[in-house]
Amino acid sequence: MPAKTYGYAENSADVDALQAYAGVDVILEDMPERGQYRMLRRFLREGDTLMVTALSSLGDSDGPIGDELDYFLQHEIRLVVLELPITMQKLDTSSTALVYQTVKEVLQVWQQHKEAVQVQRMVRQKEGIQAARKAGRQFGRPVIDYPKEWKCVFEQWQARDISAVEASRKLKLSRSTFFVWRSDIGKGINKSRHHKRHGNMRVPFVVRKCYSKISLT
Repeated sequence: MPAKTYGYAENSADVDALQAYAGVDVILEDMPERGQYRMLRRFLREGDTLMVTALSSLGDSDGPIGDELDYFLQHEIRLVVLELPITMQKLDTSSTALVYQTVKEVLQVWQQHKEAVQVQRMVRQKEGIQAARKAGRQFGRPVIDYPKEWKCVFEQWQARDISAVEASRKLKLSRSTFFVWRSDIGKGINKSRHHKRHGNMRVPFVVRKCYSKISLT
């Protein structure tokens, strides 16, 4: 079976770049989860050529890319990378091995630099957050200040002495806000109704009703 030249494209721009080179028999454009690449890799045979636009088409880091280079060298599959002009030359096995080894070493240095930059960025971000907190800056959603009458009105509503509409009016809140706060704060108040322990004796926690003098008008 005669050797063939396959092109692997990750996007339409890669397809255009590969079509510009004569001699490419088949171009496969990628699909989710690199399905086309895995399928194409199974079809490649000794003497075939795989053409890609960049080394990143083979993997997302130096490890996977290095593994692919070793695989192609072991199975005598020629790899042509458009961003590496030296791979477009006809090389013997020893020269190809030397080129691949050089590429892997460069990728390792690049990967280490990339990881070092990420670590440095995280450290600076952490230092910036710590400095901002020392300066009094608050992060996240602001702390909600509940009305002074909240507990009293909530207990009235909980005892069914007033409706949710009346409670919202007294607190000058919308009904939706009242129910959101109820889910957050109400649980804590409900828990306070449970018996507390003092030594070996169970003493009930008494919640007394308190009525606000706020006018409904």
